[in-house]
Amino acid sequence: MSERGIIRAFMANLIEKAGGFDAAAAMIGARLGHDISKGSISKRQSGQLDWPLIEIMALEDAVGEQPVRRWLMQSLPEVQDAACLMQSAGELAAEGGEAVMALTQLALGKGCRATARKQIADVIDSAKRTAAVLVREDG
Repeated sequence: MSERGIIRAFMANLIEKAGGFDAAAAMIGARLGHDISKGSISKRQSGQLDWPLIEIMALEDAVGEQPVRRWLMQSLPEVQDAACLMQSAGELAAEGGEAVMALTQLALGKGCRATARKQIADVIDSAKRTAAVLVREDG
């Protein structure tokens, strides 16, 4: 789907939540301080006109959801980098927790060395992947 198609899909959902074309036009107009016609909204949704960002933001604010802004924000490199780091941190924390549990069980005489070794190896692998992410971001 093209970028225009994605925006139209998001906007169709917002228009529905607003209560239809008339309500969406009224909400946008109220936010911007001038009238917006139902016909303009219809033409934007049909693809005859593009959605101006100011009108997208006005309807998002009126409805209380920001799907277009969130979607656009995902394309920013710093947002992608942060998401990758958060995923790496979560994975590392989960693997670390499993390793601590395996070591604790082993220390209490309830675990096995093979399981503890495997969990430690998983932590090492996760740490290496995290380090690779950091190196990639430096480059």
